[in-house]
Amino acid sequence: MKKTPLVLGLVVALLGGGATAGYFWQRAQQRAEVFAAAIPVVPDLSNWPAAMRQRVEAAERQLADRPVEALAELARLYHANGFFAEAAQCYTGLEQLEPDQPRWFHQHATILAGYGDTAPALARWERAVALAPDYIPARLRLADVYLKRNDFAAAAKEYRAILADQPDESYATLGVARCEFEAGRWEQARVLLEPLVAKTNYQLGYDLIVTVYERLGMEGPARAIRGRMRESGAYRDPVDPWVDNLADDCFDVYRLSLASGAAQRNNDIPLALRRIEQALALAPDQATVHFQRANLYLDTKAYSKARQGYEKCTVLKPDFSDGWVRLAYVCETVGDRAAAERALAEGLRNCPNSPGLHLQRARWLVRDKRAEEALPAFRESIRLRPNEADAYLGLATALIGLGRNAEGLAAVDQALVAEPEHPGALGIRTFDAIISGNELAARQWLQRVKNQPRVTADDLTRLTGAFRQQFGRAFE
Repeated sequence: MKKTPLVLGLVVALLGGGATAGYFWQRAQQRAEVFAAAIPVVPDLSNWPAAMRQRVEAAERQLADRPVEALAELARLYHANGFFAEAAQCYTGLEQLEPDQPRWFHQHATILAGYGDTAPALARWERAVALAPDYIPARLRLADVYLKRNDFAAAAKEYRAILADQPDESYATLGVARCEFEAGRWEQARVLLEPLVAKTNYQLGYDLIVTVYERLGMEGPARAIRGRMRESGAYRDPVDPWVDNLADDCFDVYRLSLASGAAQRNNDIPLALRRIEQALALAPDQATVHFQRANLYLDTKAYSKARQGYEKCTVLKPDFSDGWVRLAYVCETVGDRAAAERALAEGLRNCPNSPGLHLQRARWLVRDKRAEEALPAFRESIRLRPNEADAYLGLATALIGLGRNAEGLAAVDQALVAEPEHPGALGIRTFDAIISGNELAARQWLQRVKNQPRVTADDLTRLTGAFRQQFGRAFE
């Protein structure tokens, strides 16, 4: 794009054919030059959907007539679709042309921070917060960048200011705890982290609290957390509508899939469905996208829609074992056992090395009182996926049910090797020690159960009750 004609055209547009006094001409020319510098060269979009190319072309055509709106449109399109250098160039111009619009500074800062450019990101978040002090995501990001720059005093001040306005803001609590952690104030960090990890189901703070417990000499709780971290929820970023809503203009299936997953983790199922529907509109024959949408329907108990999605997935990609596993499960859930059996058999035919399908078959054989036949299927699942506890525990249960206790307990111990402190394995070991009358072993196992936060209160009550009944005294 040639800059000189564009500059002249923008000057004329900005003057509106009217005031031509020198001051206004000079100011308009400066703004036009900012526009021209802010317009990136159009990247190669030949492999992108036609709708994306058309949107960019339309925005380019509107630059002379609607300069700010068109530049903002380009910024959104480029940012939403991963063209970060082009988006940053647009934002640089928008920041000068609309210096009172906090979104430009915030959105530009997220790109810069993603590249590790914390100094320019910091300046922009400071500006965004000054313009929009009520927008908590920008304040959190400002505090986070202070933290990344090891300015713990400034970070803690900003996090505490957020908490003064929003006392239940979990990410601000995490930020203060991290500042205490970095300062080595372990007890203060513990007081903040314990309710936080409980409130967020270990999605926030679990990476810190183990170290805090270790530094305080609390090895039991530390061991319990290490045992559950394998299945703890993954960290999720705070909801940020200014950035998250850019996905409305996304034409990248992978990015939309990620956005759907993020919305689901934040319990925004309507948004998660909207994002995955966007992805399906772009890739109607991509099996994994149908699978992801079916999972959303399954989580909301929309079983008929989930079943249709899994069926479509298995047609499109018959060697994708998870599709068969979920199809068999949902058919079983709605009571269509014949369809479930067909899905399982067809799945094993297409995916003979699927540990999940072998595990499903073994469990159904046990359910049908065919435990002896289930043993090879459990063992095949273990062979294919030796680092997870489920198949070991299924095998253990089947063996114990067949009166082969020693072999069953050996399988339980293998489960504990695969997943240390697995609550199901601990429960079986504890109950065996109790009914065997081995009080010392029962106490040791029961203490490990008590230290495992994934053990439910009901299960702990049952085990302690069994201990009291067997040994005539309460477990302490």
